[in-house]
Amino acid sequence: MNIGNKIRELRKTRGITQEQLANSIGISFQAVSKWENGIALPDITLAPILARYFGISMDELFGFHLKE
Repeated sequence: MNIGNKIRELRKTRGITQEQLANSIGISFQAVSKWENGIALPDITLAPILARYFGISMDELFGFHLKE
């Protein structure tokens, strides 16, 4: 799963609109739309902000899972 899909999944699960997410982290809703549609990626400096916003780890945001 790519990060745009993960953001969409997290946002929809929590009942948050693209505009609400964008306003909360100080970006445009168009940027969120571009991420979710695979047109662009979030700036790396937004990754910890997104993880904190959704209450998840950076690993979870990026879909990283250690294999045991």
